[in-house]
Amino acid sequence: MEEALYSKYGFFTNEKVRSKKSGDFLTSPEVSEYFGKIINKWIQKSNLDLNITEFGSGTGSLIEQIKIKNKFAVEKSSTARTELSQKNIQNASNLEELTFKNSDLVFGNEVLDNIPCSIAVYKDGKWQEKIVCFNDGIFSYDFVEARTKTVEWIEWNRIKADENIDVEIQTNIDIFLEKIISKLSPKNILFFDYGYEQTDRSKRKYRSLLRTYKDHHLSVDPILEPGNVDITYDINFSAVIKKLKTLGYESKLSLQRDFLISNGFDEYFDNLQKKLLLSEGMENLKINSQLSGLKALIDSNGLGGFYCLEAKKI
Repeated sequence: MEEALYSKYGFFTNEKVRSKKSGDFLTSPEVSEYFGKIINKWIQKSNLDLNITEFGSGTGSLIEQIKIKNKFAVEKSSTARTELSQKNIQNASNLEELTFKNSDLVFGNEVLDNIPCSIAVYKDGKWQEKIVCFNDGIFSYDFVEARTKTVEWIEWNRIKADENIDVEIQTNIDIFLEKIISKLSPKNILFFDYGYEQTDRSKRKYRSLLRTYKDHHLSVDPILEPGNVDITYDINFSAVIKKLKTLGYESKLSLQRDFLISNGFDEYFDNLQKKLLLSEGMENLKINSQLSGLKALIDSNGLGGFYCLEAKKI
């Protein structure tokens, strides 16, 4: 997954911007600018203004709505960073390039799901890991005994063995959080992503929650077109919350829909509806489009069903 997404010829490093209508997928900030506007309102209400830092910024569709001068974007893609610079948004290619040591807020939208994971399966009475083999120019799958760190992660998160369910191992997310907190000591953390709570995993109808996307649609098995498709998976938020607690943070988990409604969604929606009644022609079409985007953000069967993780330093 690391190679397929972030190597020289990886999906996110081949100089094409992926999160746009002409790309491969859309996220909430591309669907509606009001996603960023509502987060901006939450930031201001919370009096956060020191080194506000977004990870996985893409071309800046979210962070450009954050109306604070002291903000920074961390983005691996050089093409996306060029667009960030053109928007006068301070940016870096990785955490280590940031020169400050404290932050009021670290945030990200659909960034956790692209942090490479490994896959564990319980078969033949023990935990094994799914691996990718390369023979005679062909990729294939096999299984090997699970690494110690994999088994420790499973046991720490009290995940029960089930031969019908694959487990996406999020040790790299743990490392990601450790590095951010060690470097920036953020007072607050805010992440949006698709995922689940551990107690609900058995309700998911899929054996594996890992999948690929291409051209705005579900795509092929990961080993069929490595580097040409996005590889992603649902986040186990129970594991993330448990990790954050060990790092000194109290967390709150809610649906994206509820977060947006609690922080100004209705005000923006009502204002647009009033403008719609007074508009005509192209302006009417534009406002209708904005209203449609806003509705999509809280659709329980779509973006509104994503999770919002808020964490505060104890």
